Amino acid sequence: IGATPFADQQTAPCWVEISRNGQFLFTVNTGSGSISRYSIAQDGTLTLLGSTQVASQAGVGPVDARLSADGQTLYVDESRIAALGEFAVDGGQLTELGSVSLPAGATPGGVAVR
Repeated sequence: IGATPFADQQTAPCWVEISRNGQFLFTVNTGSGSISRYSIAQDGTLTLLGSTQVASQAGVGPVDARLSADGQTLYVDESRIAALGEFAVDGGQLTELGSVSLPAGATPGGVAVR
């Protein structure tokens, strides 16, 4: 996504998550420690809404992200700091709620939500 006309100066976009209603797209930017937010038009056109910093990343980025079943929470794999971040989702806006530390030695490689 960073090389498209939607570049938002973030680095190393990794995984993409699309809202259940198909109206929003979120991508984690591993290199810049942020999550880019896009709206999706009915014809598939993307519009950049902005980027949300992942506060706990301290210079390293999130690896993966998945939406909750109800689409109201985005869970972010913060494996470089052994944590799982949580963001409230309101349309295409994100509010960081905090993170939960994982057990010592945990090195998750992604997020799965049921």
